[in-house]
Amino acid sequence: MLSIYDLKELAVTDTPLLLFQCVLQNGQAEYWSTHQATYGGNTYAPRVMKHNVFEVQTSSDQGVDAIPRVSLAMANADSYFSELERSVGWKGATMTVTFLFYNLLEGAATSDAAVLFQGIVNPPDQSTESLFQLSAVNRMNMQRVLLPEVRIQRRCPWLFPTNAQQRQEAVSGGSSGQYSLFYPCGYSPDQTGGVGAMMGGAPYTSCGYTRLDCEARGMFSGPMRFGGLEFVPSSIQVRSYGSGWQYAAVDDNVAIYNDFVPLLYGTTWYYPPHRIYAERRKPDAHGSAASDGSNPGRAEGAGKPDRDSRRAIRQEHDSDGLV
Repeated sequence: MLSIYDLKELAVTDTPLLLFQCVLQNGQAEYWSTHQATYGGNTYAPRVMKHNVFEVQTSSDQGVDAIPRVSLAMANADSYFSELERSVGWKGATMTVTFLFYNLLEGAATSDAAVLFQGIVNPPDQSTESLFQLSAVNRMNMQRVLLPEVRIQRRCPWLFPTNAQQRQEAVSGGSSGQYSLFYPCGYSPDQTGGVGAMMGGAPYTSCGYTRLDCEARGMFSGPMRFGGLEFVPSSIQVRSYGSGWQYAAVDDNVAIYNDFVPLLYGTTWYYPPHRIYAERRKPDAHGSAASDGSNPGRAEGAGKPDRDSRRAIRQEHDSDGLV
């Protein structure tokens, strides 16, 4: 079997074919194409009527090309896709687009396959009696990523584990590690190596995400997992006579709540530029330098040069500062 790069150089090739694989949220897999095809033990139904897979954009200055979005128009005369939307839903499904050369007469692939696109499916764009339009965005699209994830708020933002399986994952994060949804909370008093307090010999199954609830569950003073911010500095600084600067006690900075928590704090070296200031003067009829008007008030009179009439050059040599 030849590769795609070898076959595309031939004068006559087999049919170039796109295979669409879509895995729904419940694990159900759907296989479509523009023609009836069988590949990898899966049968691809001829459902795709139109697509825009060949629309490519340059995503960076280094010339990395990518398909930002895939739009499909599929045959829906039997309302097959509409039924799946009502029962399962297309939003959040994963789509994979594969390219290969296919012999339609023999029903077999004549080249290896190359993955062109992997993305996340959006809700249906349009559903009619004959067509069903779906779209998917590239999984590398940063518009779908919410960063930073945490906002400044009084309530704890971490997700509380409500059952034994979630509490077991909260101990070490499971397969996701520190990126687990329940690892930041960490409440797991009934698990080996877990932390937290119980209520009457049984673990808590709910939380109000407040400081009082966190203290009752033993997660405030010991493990210190409470993620809420109950104190925010005031918005302005004031100074009374004979004392230093301090935050205003009567001006609470409540506007900072609901802002995003910064992802990074730190220091950096700053190198200030060297600036040269020069005053440009024109000679008058007497041969002395007079101001050209750009800096009025500096020339005291014709024929009476002073030190301001000479070219003044000042160069600032600021030492490197730590910002």
